[in-house]
Amino acid sequence: MPSKQISIARLTPIAAAAALVAMSGGAQAQNTAPGAAASEKMSEVVVVGIRKGIEDAISVKKSSDSIVEAISAEDIGKLPDSSIAESIARLPGLTAQRVAGRAQEVSVRGMSGDFAATLMNGREQVSTGDNRSAQFDQYPSELLSGVVIYKTPDAALIGQGLAGTIDLQTVRPLSFSGRTMAVNLRGQRSGIGADGGGDGKRLSAFYIDQYMNRTLGLAVGYARFEESGDSVLRQGDYSDVLVNGVKVSAPTRLKAFTNHKEEKRDGLMAALQWRPNKNFSSLLDLYYSKFDSPTIRKGIEFVTNATWTAGCAPACALINPVVKDGKVDSGAWTNVHSVLANNVDSNSATLKAAGWNNKLRVDDDWSVEADLSYSSAMRKETPYETWAGAPKSVGDTIKFANGAAGLPGVVFTPSLNYADAQTIRLMDAGGWGMAGYLKKLEVRDTLKSGRASAERALPDGWPLSKVTFGVNYSDRYKSRSVPEFQMQLKEGVTATGALPEGVGSIMAGDSGISMVSYNELGIADRYNLVNNNFFDIYLKAWEVMEKAATSYVKFDVDTSVAGIPLRGNVGAQLVHIKQSSTGNTVDTSSGTGDSDRVVSALTDGDSYRDFLPSMNLAADLGGGQTMRLGMAKVMARPRMDQMSNSGTYYVDGLDKHGPIWKGGGGNPKLRPFLAKAVDLSYEKYFDKQAYVAAAAFFKKLDSYIYTYTNGNYDFTGHRNESTFTPKSNIGEFTQPQNGSGGNIHGVELSASLPFGMLTRYLDGLGAQASYARTQSSIKPFGTSDTSPLPGLSRQTSNLTVYYERHGWSARVSQRARSDFLGEIIGFASTRRFQYIKAERVIDLQLGYEFQSGPLKGASLMVQVNNANNAKYQEYQDRPDNITNTVKYGSTVLFGLNYKL
Repeated sequence: MPSKQISIARLTPIAAAAALVAMSGGAQAQNTAPGAAASEKMSEVVVVGIRKGIEDAISVKKSSDSIVEAISAEDIGKLPDSSIAESIARLPGLTAQRVAGRAQEVSVRGMSGDFAATLMNGREQVSTGDNRSAQFDQYPSELLSGVVIYKTPDAALIGQGLAGTIDLQTVRPLSFSGRTMAVNLRGQRSGIGADGGGDGKRLSAFYIDQYMNRTLGLAVGYARFEESGDSVLRQGDYSDVLVNGVKVSAPTRLKAFTNHKEEKRDGLMAALQWRPNKNFSSLLDLYYSKFDSPTIRKGIEFVTNATWTAGCAPACALINPVVKDGKVDSGAWTNVHSVLANNVDSNSATLKAAGWNNKLRVDDDWSVEADLSYSSAMRKETPYETWAGAPKSVGDTIKFANGAAGLPGVVFTPSLNYADAQTIRLMDAGGWGMAGYLKKLEVRDTLKSGRASAERALPDGWPLSKVTFGVNYSDRYKSRSVPEFQMQLKEGVTATGALPEGVGSIMAGDSGISMVSYNELGIADRYNLVNNNFFDIYLKAWEVMEKAATSYVKFDVDTSVAGIPLRGNVGAQLVHIKQSSTGNTVDTSSGTGDSDRVVSALTDGDSYRDFLPSMNLAADLGGGQTMRLGMAKVMARPRMDQMSNSGTYYVDGLDKHGPIWKGGGGNPKLRPFLAKAVDLSYEKYFDKQAYVAAAAFFKKLDSYIYTYTNGNYDFTGHRNESTFTPKSNIGEFTQPQNGSGGNIHGVELSASLPFGMLTRYLDGLGAQASYARTQSSIKPFGTSDTSPLPGLSRQTSNLTVYYERHGWSARVSQRARSDFLGEIIGFASTRRFQYIKAERVIDLQLGYEFQSGPLKGASLMVQVNNANNAKYQEYQDRPDNITNTVKYGSTVLFGLNYKL
């Protein structure tokens, strides 16, 4: 991305926020006594649409005792994004990582999703991901009425996170004045401006009604999302080579794929609310979501320095190199054997949640509450790969040029015709000992919880107005398994097979190389499946069990200090955790090969208590000004893959100090991340229509998790299968450990202003803007590693300009984040950390609502997501060393909404 564009992405929202602050000062001047009558008249106007959603969100932020950000639907089923992640990513201090072109994992205040807890209607939720962080594309925005992000916790907030807590909220049927029905239809075209494209549609419907003299309410919502489309992926590496005795960098690996996806997501919510009188209410709510996202991947891969495979025969050679600025700008690799892949990745994720809440007001002072909930998630991934290539006797010469522009600018030209069905054969093209591969990954996550609490109003005149106390108990189980299979041609391991009938051709990504294409699932019977017992496969499987009991007490504050009204809360939680993990330990010195090892299933764990005090105070300074102070001890439980009891061990007979036990793995005794947090916020509200805010936060880490080699690890209980005899059972074990020290701190600026407050000539026009800057001194990968905290973008910004009047509405939104260390699915279906380049995504929306006549209640909408065709890019070492580029293009939607 050119530096000028980066400057615009960073500075525009700051300038906009500053302008809004300045203009808001003018608005405050206009809201003096001479304009009081006008203000009263304006407050009588019924606000709908975009402005209603903004005003409702401002109201939540203003009235909360904690420091929060909020989203409120413009109307039932009308949050505009395909998932709630895009909506959340526009809030101050929040951003999201894109996966498959859509926002998926949300980062709060520069920390990865594992540091934020996700709730639904106040209840902790499971995840379809490998760890704790929610996969937010599993939640259709149409089924949610709003979201509240708690940046500071209170003692009654169960399941809170260290970075923040995201509470997803569904509708309450008795909150509506009468029967409400809504239907939304949208068609879409995706991949515009990229090298591929596709179609899709969205459908949602809501029915809300009340019965039995408005004592019984029912809400049912359904959302369907379908999308098909193509995208291209280019991935590769530069490696050091010698040219005339001088070490230079040359492109040595290319992976270019065309990906075709067929995604379907069904979401369903239901709520049954009974309130027979003012003293008792009962609410049952259900949520279901299933997301199927199979992807067909076809492409080419070659590695010219793959000495561990038969990728070169006898050896790849670099010829005719032209060197510029330390890089080989052009040349050719000889004796290359490319792998032509025709693959299918099946991915299905299902999420279920149920909750039953009962509240009883005993008398004027006492009320009690009981809540039961259950949530479960399952994700199944089945990557299925078939490989083809030219016979080993045929080596390819691959020319390349323009390497100095970085990998995306390299043009590769092979000498072979990879689209020739007579030359290309099914085979072990990469020399990996197999002609294909199959994995069957399965993740299960279940959470059962119960909560009982009571509230008592305190006497008038006390500085504390109410006390709330209770207990919450939860039981969570999560498992991960990945059986893997080598696919061998039935003719033999080294045999080759003819391509199936009906062979076509396809372009391998944006490489310009045409290759064979065939129905990969149609040839499954041509392979034998052989269990892959390579030792590291056992390490991918684990189970984690957690039982958490949380007792809490919270006092509401309602008093004044020096004549300044003060409200808020003060309280504490006592959390008791009992955790354990079952995993596989592998003796890598046993057996005769990598697939012949001694494997043992072991269980270990620990229990601990933590005391988490919290305080939130909001001082009313008058004139719509509020100063907030939040102080708390906050916690984030360890990642579950780090808690895995899987690991390896062996006796190193070649150590310079003599034979010694060594190994590495997870740590089921890990304690959570703990931090002392201080938040300070200044907010200025202009009635319910506008605000400006500035906030600062500081989190001092008392405990964090990093990778550490323990030189005093006790290996007692492990069998020694080697021929060496260690001096003792004490050795070296590398695993996650708890450390101390470090901090995270940042500032956040935000503003929202309808320009009609400045002059009536701008009525209907408005803007929202935010900017956040976050820094961290934590070294999560050890003291000698300079990698940043995962998920941390130093700078994030958001800017939205909207117009709404006379039925017309328009919105332009931009969200931007700087470079960060993300987490992606890597080789062998494991998670790995990867540097991801800064991005700026622009979304557009235009709509019209019929306000009278027979079409009243209907509205039309056109929406363009990723209008600027922002690429997803990964890099290595430095931002200009791009190793992976995916072009998703823009998505255009046309929709019809109808509400009765």
